[in-house]
Amino acid sequence: MKREEKRQQKLDAILRHAAKAFMEKGYYKTSLDDIARMHNVTKPTLYYYIKNKEDILVKCEDVASEKINGLLDRVMEAGGSGYQQLHAFIRDYITLLNDDIIRCHVRHRGQREEAAAREASLKMHRGIESRVRAIIARGVEDGSIRKDAHPVINAILLFDALNGITAWYREDGALDMKALTEQILALVSKGIEA
Repeated sequence: MKREEKRQQKLDAILRHAAKAFMEKGYYKTSLDDIARMHNVTKPTLYYYIKNKEDILVKCEDVASEKINGLLDRVMEAGGSGYQQLHAFIRDYITLLNDDIIRCHVRHRGQREEAAAREASLKMHRGIESRVRAIIARGVEDGSIRKDAHPVINAILLFDALNGITAWYREDGALDMKALTEQILALVSKGIEA
């Protein structure tokens, strides 16, 4: 394995463990010392991979953006009606929400100390939401989504509902991921499908 690949693997492990700690203990209650202990390294060693604790959020967001936009690319390239694309996006997005890095991004988006970093975070999220709005608008145009379904309102409600899963869903709970996905898709199909 090349040096850069090893470095990337270590960074991925740091991000994954830090994201999990942020979700369990909270961002402000998790220190870099905690993260260093998780990896059995010194705090100075962490600085080889990250600038500071906020940099972890930024890097998690980069990973999340790549995965979510990649999902949207695949859904849109697959074609089909607007409703079919929305259905496919929701189904696979719910699965993504079970990933600690995605959960961390969802729960902490826009929470940056630096104004420029905060605005970049919100801009990325608005870009994703805009792509989902376009799918909904396409469904309204092609007749697969109700004519009175407002793309902006429905995209906001959809993301609020889906992203809320990160606050309450637990893998060891009453619903497994498949059952959860089926329940959400049934709710959406009854509410938006033409």
